[in-house]
Amino acid sequence: MITLLNLLQCNEDTHQWDIDEIDTYTVGINIDNNTHQELSSLLSKESHQRLHNNNNNGRCSNHRRDVVQWILGVASHYSFAALTAVLAVNYFDRFFDRFDEMETGKKKPWMSQLAAVACLSIAAKVEETHVPLLLDLQIDGSKYVFEAKTVQKMEILILSTLEWKMNPVTPLSFLGYVTRRLGLKPYLSVEFINRCECVLLCFLLDGRFRCHLPSVVATATMVHVINSVEPCIGTEFQSQLLAILGINKEEVEECRKEIREVTHCKNSSTRKRKFGSLPKSPDDVTDLSFSSDESWSVVNPSVPSSPEPGADKSRKGADKSRKGAA
Repeated sequence: MITLLNLLQCNEDTHQWDIDEIDTYTVGINIDNNTHQELSSLLSKESHQRLHNNNNNGRCSNHRRDVVQWILGVASHYSFAALTAVLAVNYFDRFFDRFDEMETGKKKPWMSQLAAVACLSIAAKVEETHVPLLLDLQIDGSKYVFEAKTVQKMEILILSTLEWKMNPVTPLSFLGYVTRRLGLKPYLSVEFINRCECVLLCFLLDGRFRCHLPSVVATATMVHVINSVEPCIGTEFQSQLLAILGINKEEVEECRKEIREVTHCKNSSTRKRKFGSLPKSPDDVTDLSFSSDESWSVVNPSVPSSPEPGADKSRKGADKSRKGAA
């Protein structure tokens, strides 16, 4: 029988767990009637979440990448949970899905950044215990700095556009559901989730992420992580996931291919790292996904008076409204 022995044991250059402390786990996901109802609810919700506009042309993909990169950078700066970043990007994608493939954002980059700030602010309020002031969310590297009242107006617009549906099903929903039923010890479950989150945040930057259902992304991510540690188990694990979740194998394979491309390109452009040395804290997770030197690559347009190019100049004027920030 194939076993899940030492699935999450780190590589030789990292901390090693005592072999006696690690049990041998069979590759099995325990599903009973109660948990099946939870799964059915997740699958039902995600079926209504497909984006209407999945065109992934180069210009839109690059523009979206800049936005997501900024969101991940701020999330990393404040040690936000991975779910906060995923929610913020989810809000952003769904919001601009209502328009002509981000045409407005490309013509007016300040509008995309304003939406990004508002989406991250909403996500932080949903998920985080401590939420920075709106001005403080706009840390150095932002192309523009907006007054609190401007961000608050955009928050209302986003909330109304998304019909106040701010608790969507995400890949992390399925990741948590499956991990709880793997039968792993707590510290192994945490390590598995950390590794999956790291890969997921890296893939989040790619425009193809938005073309897949959350269950497909979650399955592809988990299988990718397991294959990186114990390839002989990956096939059986994927087969069980496909059977339980009822998703198409071809879709998962396509998503896995895209994840491999993204992680390979990232590993090629940065110093080589092993999965065993992945960061274990939310603050470090996004460091694997992008370079901190990268920032908004937008052209300085003609914009209304609210967003002023140049963070230093805008920040001085906005300091007066700090007390009114949400």
